[in-house]
Amino acid sequence: MPTFTPQDFVSKWKRVTSREKQTYREHFIDLFEQRDRWLNAEGLSEAEKKKRTLTNLYNARPTWLDLAHKRLDEAVFAAYGWKSDLSDEEILEKLLSLNSERSQSR
Repeated sequence: MPTFTPQDFVSKWKRVTSREKQTYREHFIDLFEQRDRWLNAEGLSEAEKKKRTLTNLYNARPTWLDLAHKRLDEAVFAAYGWKSDLSDEEILEKLLSLNSERSQSR
């Protein structure tokens, strides 16, 4: 498997257009804004608000959350120069490889 260093990431990121970077930022911000709206929903009783935890949000896995994560994943994959249709196993292999390379360079 080819190596991928932080410098490689920076190099690839520099080649991403400013419009693409803005799109990635917007996806990231959108995910957090939606999460905050869910956690801090208005009109709920204090008891209902206490049930609005990140764990419960992820257990409920509403459609907006899945879509936001898919957009964010695509942006991250593009930033790393990875295909957007990687399996979970391929993602894990790539992440473990990156982690191994970085731990050896310390």
